[in-house]
Amino acid sequence: MSHDEIDELFGEGGGAPAPRVGTIVGLLAGGLAIGVVGLACTAVPGGVMVLMAWMLVEKEMDRVDSGYLPSDARVTVGRLQVAAYAAVLMVIALFGVQAWLFCSGAYDVLWADMLEWYLTQMA
Repeated sequence: MSHDEIDELFGEGGGAPAPRVGTIVGLLAGGLAIGVVGLACTAVPGGVMVLMAWMLVEKEMDRVDSGYLPSDARVTVGRLQVAAYAAVLMVIALFGVQAWLFCSGAYDVLWADMLEWYLTQMA
C-alpha cells in the first residue's frame, strides 16, 4: 500500500469521495438477470440482490444529503434511485408471474418434462 493510499484511508488525501455506482449497477443488473432466469424455480435471489441495490442507493442519497458526497453526485444518485425503484417494481412483477405459474401448474409440467428428458438420456 502506497503512502498516498494510506493518506486517503485516513482522510488526509486530496481525493473526493464518489458514489458506489459500479456496485449498485452490478447488483441491479445481476439481480434482474437472476430474477428472470430464476423463474424456472425461484426469483428470490434476484429480488434480494435488487433490494440490496435499493438499500445502497438510499444510503448514497443520505451521503449526498449529509454533505459527505459532493452535491454534483445528486444527479447520478438520483438516476440510480429511479432505476432501483423501477427494478423493485420489476421484481414484484416477476414474483406475480411466478405465483401465477405456480398456481396454474406450469411448474409441474415443466419439471415433469425435464425429469422425463433426463431419464431418457440416462437410459
